[in-house]
Amino acid sequence: MDSFNNTVFIGKVFIELQEVASTNAYALGLLGGNVLPPHGTVVFSSRQTAGRGQRGSTWLSESGKNIALSLILYPRMLAATQQFYLSMAIALGVCRFLQQELSLLHEPLIKWPNDLYVQHQKVAGILIENTVSGSQLSASVAGIGLNVNQTAFENLPNATSLQLLAQRQFNLPETVQKLCTYVETAYFLLQPDKLADLKRQYVQNLYQFGVPRHFVRTAGNTPLYGYISHVLDSGHLEITDCQSGQPEYFDLKEIAWT
Repeated sequence: MDSFNNTVFIGKVFIELQEVASTNAYALGLLGGNVLPPHGTVVFSSRQTAGRGQRGSTWLSESGKNIALSLILYPRMLAATQQFYLSMAIALGVCRFLQQELSLLHEPLIKWPNDLYVQHQKVAGILIENTVSGSQLSASVAGIGLNVNQTAFENLPNATSLQLLAQRQFNLPETVQKLCTYVETAYFLLQPDKLADLKRQYVQNLYQFGVPRHFVRTAGNTPLYGYISHVLDSGHLEITDCQSGQPEYFDLKEIAWT
């Protein structure tokens, strides 16, 4: 696949691997070298043998049918305390791409913090790994796994793909470029005067926002019946208890959906 013509910086350097354990791990290895790769470098493979998800989970993908890519970024305009804004931007970009590619019958949404769901099924996942220097972000690897042409998901009843949703096959190289175009557009919202708008758009596209439902607190395995009411700048999820009306705050893996 050639470098991209329809972006400003993402994909101008495009590294395509026939097979890789993890595009994120490969990209992190590049960042550990003597010469830093350019901003917007894309590491892509259609065969990832040990894809990683959030906090040690795995991303399973059928060879040659899906997208596994990692973006190397230098979001040095963000303080370390603002790093969740990068997560919001990447998730919003993928969400906008899905909204464009799928019909109005579908409603792609972001399941906090940054999975992409359509009709209660997962179509994409994001894993961002940041490097901090002092009080600022210095480098980030944003991994995106997108189910494209896979139609069978063994032992994954909540998984879906673009082909299953749109009832047509997708050209992988074209899909990669379109996806990165939308991610780049969202990345440009990472400016001081645009962060509030970025967060507003992220919350507007949040899966199950404001919908009363059952959760489980992972500490103590205790139930919580409430609704998502806010997302803090830190990335913590605010869930308001339907009985007490009091908000509670959760980090990743501190709350489970039932």
